[in-house]
Amino acid sequence: MTRVGQVLIDRVGGVVHARLDRPDVRNCIDFGIIEGLERAVAMARADASVLVVRGSGGHFCAGADLDLVRGLIGDRKGLEAYVTRLSEVLDAIEAGPFASLAAVEGYAVAGGCEMLLACDVVLASTEARIGDRHLEHALLPGAGGSVRLVRALPRAYARWLLQSGEMISGDQARAWGLAALAVPPEEFASELDRVVNRLASRDRVAMTAVREMARCAEDEPPAAAMSRERELFLDHITTSPNVREQLDGFVKRS
Repeated sequence: MTRVGQVLIDRVGGVVHARLDRPDVRNCIDFGIIEGLERAVAMARADASVLVVRGSGGHFCAGADLDLVRGLIGDRKGLEAYVTRLSEVLDAIEAGPFASLAAVEGYAVAGGCEMLLACDVVLASTEARIGDRHLEHALLPGAGGSVRLVRALPRAYARWLLQSGEMISGDQARAWGLAALAVPPEEFASELDRVVNRLASRDRVAMTAVREMARCAEDEPPAAAMSRERELFLDHITTSPNVREQLDGFVKRS
């Protein structure tokens, strides 16, 4: 395990683990957190199958470092540099050629909620507390939060979280569709291992293609998305050596 900025990074097989490590401030986001995430994403992009993002000290991420933001109020260029780097690393998590998993315990609010929204899969503790909460401090989302939240949830739920500042539990996040999975705290570690192993066992090339299919389905008109799906299907089946190996194995077993 190595420390880059304020993130502990560990590589285990095809999985890169990035642990935000500012537990005294609930892992709120400073330039050190951003630097560490940038390195973790670069490692995952090179040849990993999965990137896992989680926090130290029982919390995922409490959002932006408000002391840092307060110091940048009169410095538009400095504030722009901060929010742009954060936005770009979250975009890189969302678009990378790897599966991304947010392992959410404790608080995941404001920028922490923006971070989990950039991940493919969210595993939450049932006791997690998740919400936007920017308006609690007269702030606004700046790293994709409003865009991704509105795309992730039905209109009423998204607008309620954005406008009320209310937090929801991990159970509620699963019921609303913000989290794929939610388990009690005592089961969190074992479920995290199960989910990571499941994702890591998938073919990396196929995983990258199916993630592109999903992005096209979200962003493109249906006809264009279906056309792209067929194109990716044909490219993958006709060029990936793993396809023949997997199908040969299936035929032999059956």
